[in-house]
Amino acid sequence: MVHPHGVRRRVHVGDLQPGDHACLLFESDEERASILRDFVLGGLDAEDKILYLSGAQSPDGPGVLWDECRLTTVPGGLADRVEIVRLAEFLSVTGQLEPAALMRRLRTAAARSREEGYRALRVAGDPCAALCDDEHSAIGGPGVARLLRYEALLAEEFSSGGALAVCQYDIRRCEPAALDAFASAHARSVEADPLVRTAELVVVRTYRPQGLRIEGVVDAGAHRRLRDALRSVAGVRGDVRLEMSRVEFLDLGGLRLLMTFARARAARHATVELSGLPPHLLHVITLVGWDRTPGLRLGAVHAC
Repeated sequence: MVHPHGVRRRVHVGDLQPGDHACLLFESDEERASILRDFVLGGLDAEDKILYLSGAQSPDGPGVLWDECRLTTVPGGLADRVEIVRLAEFLSVTGQLEPAALMRRLRTAAARSREEGYRALRVAGDPCAALCDDEHSAIGGPGVARLLRYEALLAEEFSSGGALAVCQYDIRRCEPAALDAFASAHARSVEADPLVRTAELVVVRTYRPQGLRIEGVVDAGAHRRLRDALRSVAGVRGDVRLEMSRVEFLDLGGLRLLMTFARARAARHATVELSGLPPHLLHVITLVGWDRTPGLRLGAVHAC
């Protein structure tokens, strides 16, 4: 089934459940590694089997997955539940993906995982990796139709709840029309798990653009969490954006943290943009004179 963009819902990778078929559109190896790592480690906590579709020609066991995740320390027991499958095994003599053959392999793996006592099978991989050896070539043309056929089969097969999948697509390697089609083939798009998640505050790492999305209430009890979240993007090269359109309350102490962060960005010859500020917060910032803080840029105001 192909879903219009309006139906596709963003979900944290840790909130995925059996039956989910989500896409990850990424444009940096850092973004892909972060989300893939959470997906894999979440399988350990959930008692799931993990199957990784690798574009490598000769993967050396689960090590290829550790490299993709940038996982330096492997938890005990994780390697025993990982299966690596080469996408190259499912290409025709003309180099085209064979969706039905790949689907049969995944169906068998899902059935075997249930027989082995696992809750579900977790599937991840970049299907485009099988279609293009040249990392500088864009994915388009006839290969797109076959990938969409695979996605349709996957969505239908996994809807029963025996498996869940994150299909990764590299924005840098897909033509715009192809990327739009791949995204629309999924009911959900996946994003990183929150750096902060409490009853009143959620802070999520973003990658397009680099920065954070802040939602909810920032009061005195949340200052430490907000400070830690800001530190997580302190080393980002270039400018940072803080998306704040869902901030319900931000006290003066929280604003001071943002101004301190902006001055630190200025020292690195970079800026921080506050995007989607509610009008009342913009009023406070300008009234106090913080709009002239070095390193600070005020983006579009959120219309209430």
